[in-house]
Amino acid sequence: MRLDTIRHEVETTYDKVKSLAGWSVSKNVVLTITSYYVTAEREFNAVDFNRAMAALKERSGWFSPLRGHLLPMMAAFLTQSGNSVDEVVDRLMEKQRVLKQAGFRNSIHSYLAAILMNDDADLFEVEAERAKKLYNAMKKQHFFLTSEDDYTYAMLLGKKGEDPELHAKAMRNYYDALRKEGFRAGNELQWLSQVLTYTDIDFKSHLVQRAVRIFEMLGDDLKAMPVHYPMIGFLTVFDVEDGNIREIISLAKELGQSKQFKWNREMALSLACGILLHHLTESADQVGVSMAASVDMIIQAQQAVMAVTVAAVATSSAHSASNG
Repeated sequence: MRLDTIRHEVETTYDKVKSLAGWSVSKNVVLTITSYYVTAEREFNAVDFNRAMAALKERSGWFSPLRGHLLPMMAAFLTQSGNSVDEVVDRLMEKQRVLKQAGFRNSIHSYLAAILMNDDADLFEVEAERAKKLYNAMKKQHFFLTSEDDYTYAMLLGKKGEDPELHAKAMRNYYDALRKEGFRAGNELQWLSQVLTYTDIDFKSHLVQRAVRIFEMLGDDLKAMPVHYPMIGFLTVFDVEDGNIREIISLAKELGQSKQFKWNREMALSLACGILLHHLTESADQVGVSMAASVDMIIQAQQAVMAVTVAAVATSSAHSASNG
């Protein structure tokens, strides 16, 4: 990877997104959208982006979750297929309807989960039911931690079609084991424990140790934080080697020199992880599993979580400021 080339692409894409997203969209959300395009090696198309935003506004009410500051993020996700924007947005609304019927609450998280669904309408109900069963099983294992922001991972992992109770139990086992290794308790650790079940729901102690090793490597050089836990999970289950982790460190440091990341170093690391993961999964033998077909879905899931996390922080800060 040419580090300077990637940095230039990030800076150029950021400027394009910022000019169209609008002044009300926070810098963190713009960075997240930029990360999505760069990670997936997709050219930012202003025309498609604007059409997607307009179509989402047209089909959603004033109080819809889509009307928030994550509207541009959703528009970016919907420009990926190359199909008609109207067709893609209509399909999203149908997926959302099916998810609501399955018992998911109407929120930005359910729309993000809808994006991860298969485009075959015959599979909508099957995937929604599997995701809801897994979500319910996850709720039994971690009642207070499991909430709407787990919808995306319930959808992503529910596609495996495993026994939901056994699957959720494996997540809890990973959570407890990682907690003993010093990982901070909370939603991010739950996401990490969920990701570790992606390729196999049987508990593997070596995955716990590998996650510890990766976190230590990233922490020593880049001060990795809980927000990076899910990506550490992906790097773990895809058996990314130490040499590749060092490439991530080098790329994150290069990106950190850009003004866009001056106050967002944590996002530089997330972007670096995503870029390397994308490159590795283009050649399945490098990660030991055939992930080429689903790499974009994985990147979307992580970027969606990042987007929601950033938005929650922004909302909380604005609320605190208004009260003050």
